[in-house]
Amino acid sequence: MRKKLINPMNIGIACVMLLGCWSYAMGQRPPRMINDESAVRTLILDWVEAFQECDARRLAALEIQDVETVDRFGEVHRPSGRKDNEKLWSDAFEMESKKNARPTAAIDRVHFLRPDVAVVRVSWRFAEGILLADGERFPAFLEVDTYIVIKSHGSWLIATHNMQEKRP
Repeated sequence: MRKKLINPMNIGIACVMLLGCWSYAMGQRPPRMINDESAVRTLILDWVEAFQECDARRLAALEIQDVETVDRFGEVHRPSGRKDNEKLWSDAFEMESKKNARPTAAIDRVHFLRPDVAVVRVSWRFAEGILLADGERFPAFLEVDTYIVIKSHGSWLIATHNMQEKRP
């Protein structure tokens, strides 16, 4: 019985399992999680691009239907479906001047809470502030946004979005 347990194949399998556990414990993610991180980053970059292009329909398509958003003024928005969410974004973009300079954004961190749930932190820079359609301008500012993204039916979508002005 002991000879059956101590054969080269079993030793090889045990080494691979231990190496896998050790590399995960040391912060190296398995290939599947690396692919998921890449997919999450792509989702956020697509969302940023849609925001910069004022594309309400595309933004809504990248979010779950009952997404919850806390805007930079602390107001909570819970649209009732994709069309309502699209209108929320469309209305927000109509308040801005078409001459508005687009903000820049950078993904600071992707942190997986579970294989199907991640928290993403994004830094935004509104170098020229926000010019409103009526000519009023919000001065330049920095913002740190937190997104909770979920994997559903093989696709990553934004479930929650919280905007927070960054203080010096």
